[in-house]
Amino acid sequence: MFLYLSIFGSCLIFLFLTFGHLSSRPDASDFISFKFPKAFVISLVLLLLSGYTMSRTLPAFVNDDMKALKWYLGATVLLGLSFTISQYIGWYELMRSGIYLSGKAAGSYLYVITGLHILHLAGGLVALTLYYTRISRISRDAVRTLILVTNPYEKMRLEMLKTYWQFIDIIWIFLFFYFLFVF
Repeated sequence: MFLYLSIFGSCLIFLFLTFGHLSSRPDASDFISFKFPKAFVISLVLLLLSGYTMSRTLPAFVNDDMKALKWYLGATVLLGLSFTISQYIGWYELMRSGIYLSGKAAGSYLYVITGLHILHLAGGLVALTLYYTRISRISRDAVRTLILVTNPYEKMRLEMLKTYWQFIDIIWIFLFFYFLFVF
């Protein structure tokens, strides 16, 4: 329940920031030289790939395939880190276009909204890394692995991680297309 309340609260934050951005949007002439950051397109692909790898973790867990589970969790973490790097590159592209955090409100919202998304992603990355480390440690022992895969709490934990990661994916897809069509 706490996860879904947190997701709802985060959705409200992103919704209000998006409305704030819409209300502070400048005239089209202010963004004539603005080029949508190519790094944001790359980050969309990276996050969609990470959503796919995360979706494969639960079937691997159910099938007691610890090798695949570790691989998919590790790939998700690496893709999430790559997403974060591409966001920073996107910020650099924004600065080269003359859009700064301390500039006009509409430009500042771009940094704040994408930065807040990275903060949410960082929370997911920490949880995924801790889970990956735990699974790696447990998978070395067949008895502990059997206990893990038969424990419904562990399955629920992985389902919650997957749900949170899908939430991060959905938010970025929404933000990506919002930014793409607003500018």
